[in-house]
Amino acid sequence: MSAARLIISRRLATWLALALLSALAACAESGVTEHVRADHALGLAGTASLHADRTLAQQGAAAAGSQVDADRRAAEQAARPVLRRARSAWIGAVSVPMGSSERLPSIFTERVTLNFDDAASGGKVSLRTMADRITAVTGVPLRLKPDVFAGGEAAPRPVAAAVPLPSLPTLPTLAGHGDVVAMPTAPSSLPRDTSVHAVAMRWSGSLQGYLDQVTDQLNLAWEYRDGVVVIERMRTEFFEIAALESETDYHLGLSGADQANATSSGNGGGGTNSTASSSNEVSEHGKSNVLASILATIGQILKDVPGSSVVRSDGSGRIAVTTTKETLSKVRDFVRVENESLLRQAQVQFDVYSVTRSESDERGIEWNAVLSALGGAYTGSFGSPATLASAAAANIGFSILTPTQSGVTTAATRRFGGSDALLKLLSEYGVSTQHREVSLLALNRTWDRKSSLGGRAYVSATIPGAASTTGVGAPGLVTSTVTTGDRYLAQPFILDNNTVLLKFGIGLSSLVNLVNFTSGTGASQQTVQTPETTAINDQSTVALKAGQILVITGLSRLVSTDDRRTLTDGAPVGLGGSKTQSRLREEFVIFVRPTIL
Repeated sequence: MSAARLIISRRLATWLALALLSALAACAESGVTEHVRADHALGLAGTASLHADRTLAQQGAAAAGSQVDADRRAAEQAARPVLRRARSAWIGAVSVPMGSSERLPSIFTERVTLNFDDAASGGKVSLRTMADRITAVTGVPLRLKPDVFAGGEAAPRPVAAAVPLPSLPTLPTLAGHGDVVAMPTAPSSLPRDTSVHAVAMRWSGSLQGYLDQVTDQLNLAWEYRDGVVVIERMRTEFFEIAALESETDYHLGLSGADQANATSSGNGGGGTNSTASSSNEVSEHGKSNVLASILATIGQILKDVPGSSVVRSDGSGRIAVTTTKETLSKVRDFVRVENESLLRQAQVQFDVYSVTRSESDERGIEWNAVLSALGGAYTGSFGSPATLASAAAANIGFSILTPTQSGVTTAATRRFGGSDALLKLLSEYGVSTQHREVSLLALNRTWDRKSSLGGRAYVSATIPGAASTTGVGAPGLVTSTVTTGDRYLAQPFILDNNTVLLKFGIGLSSLVNLVNFTSGTGASQQTVQTPETTAINDQSTVALKAGQILVITGLSRLVSTDDRRTLTDGAPVGLGGSKTQSRLREEFVIFVRPTIL
């Protein structure tokens, strides 16, 4: 009866303890959990109007730079159509400025006839006389800028008489015809050159067309502004360059070194040192300044035209070019082509896959045998070699007890009592897969960079403590930081045929372990750390068509090991010994694909 009461008392105590724990949990839930849930509900209700139906990632599934958009552009650019048929009206995407907003008087577009006939000059007058006559006819002032005469109007040059062309010989009389056919001689009174002092005023058409012809012949330009027709040799035009003012200086390097040092010393203070090292290094350096190079090129275009200049405004970034009409046309074409090239941009996608497969098999048996002869006069023992199996291996043990331990006396207990055998078995298989997906967006011939880095602090050195009369102080610590992670950089150069010259670099590093090194014991013990890292770098310059995929392999390794430990050479493992077999394979595959936005 007392035992039953004791069991009931124990059960009652257990129930009371469970009830107490439930009450404590309920109090905690109502005091903290409910408040936290209420705060979350209040926050969601207060910010409900700010939440969209879909996240930005969902809304921008087909936006520029997304995977869907990149796949679509890659498919289009891989099979670009030669001819595109439009079923509706086509609107140009490029706006062309119309020049001055002032309207030219209508008299310049009406048809007129100019017939200035002067036998002495052959119908030619100076440019200033032509301007006066047009002003008198139209009533619109026609202004000649001083640069038209290249430093001022000089005296009219004498018009040299043209050398008459020789008359062709008389052709023979055709059969059946009595007339002689002969070619007329060319007139010899008209001057053959056109200059600012000899401008022909024989014209039928509009005055606008006449001014175009005269200025084109003399490499001049004319413009109607402020109610005046201005003829000038030098014109000024403003251009915008699609580039920011910056200077890029990049360094790409791939280096490696293997070094080993060995030192030995004896009590006598002598020692030997040995060093073995090898290294290899590849580095690349580049420097560019887009604006400076464009201004230098424009300067080369203008160098053969005296009086030309190019000036850049730091405020707006525009450049002002002053030169002749013909040279200005060359500058305009150059700036247009450069802007079209600079405004092109590419998306460079990296897919980095790393797969690690590891397999291992460990087997071993450890004998600890004791052999006792009849009558106990002789004993022998046998122990197996130290096992190669790791501590994680499973242990299956067998033991033979002595007659005293087991209480059973048999031949086995008498002869092999106290012996034991330990069987070690372990089989491991592991697969580790990592996928890094990175997208870089860069303008033509510019760099884009991305990185995901992490730092780890460690004790790199110690400083002995300062000694005093009371003893030696605690040693100081010197800390350092090791930074590892992923780095990506790329520079696309898009050619006119949509080929992308791609320069890129990839660096993948990780911290394997921080190894501790300890010196001394007790109060004088000091410990420092050394980081162990692993890294993979790849730097290349390749030419790819837009949408074409580049696969980079070769960043892999295979390590296979087979270790055996037995009694003698060729002895089976069952007599005592162990063996371990392992296989490690690491593979890196990198996919690179440029597409043009």
